[in-house]
Amino acid sequence: MTSQMGLRERRRRETSADIRGAAVRLARERGFDRVTIEEICIEAGISARTFFNYFPNKESAIAYGPSDIPPELVEEFVAAGPASYSVVLDELITLAAHHLRDMPPDRDQAEERCWNSLKRHPRCLAAFLADLERFQNHLIDIVARRQAMRADEEIPAVISALALTAIRSGIERWTSAEPEDADDTPMPYVERAAVLVNSIFTR
Repeated sequence: MTSQMGLRERRRRETSADIRGAAVRLARERGFDRVTIEEICIEAGISARTFFNYFPNKESAIAYGPSDIPPELVEEFVAAGPASYSVVLDELITLAAHHLRDMPPDRDQAEERCWNSLKRHPRCLAAFLADLERFQNHLIDIVARRQAMRADEEIPAVISALALTAIRSGIERWTSAEPEDADDTPMPYVERAAVLVNSIFTR
């Protein structure tokens, strides 16, 4: 699967990361409830219009949800055609986690988003869960397209849920572990979780 992002996509992800980083820094310094969108924009060096092009509110900027998949990668995944469930699951995990390899999150910020903000602020948790549901529905749709199934069939939903479980488990273990190497990305943890989850189909 193609791993290189286009320049426009990379810039979009960099801007998103800058906004998220600014939101987390300010929340740590002042407390979540005292941070405004205007202050996040100033910290990130962007306009309010740019902020709302990426996030609907400050809760979504702080909650670390999954990144959208570039359309060209979606079409590449779908065009590969029907395959065994284990193959589709493995490739779906790689697809859904592509941003963790290409632009890995900052460890401290990821930990803040994954644990502290979600635990302390119900609105952040609600924003995270809403984004996760949206993303999972997107995965269900592309699995169904690849497998020539209906989106309301059980298999696309199960494969998508397992893919998200592997990614979430890998990120959580990464944030709580010591760096393994200089690159320090969540991918080794996600890949180990993927092998474990995929073993369900191969045993």
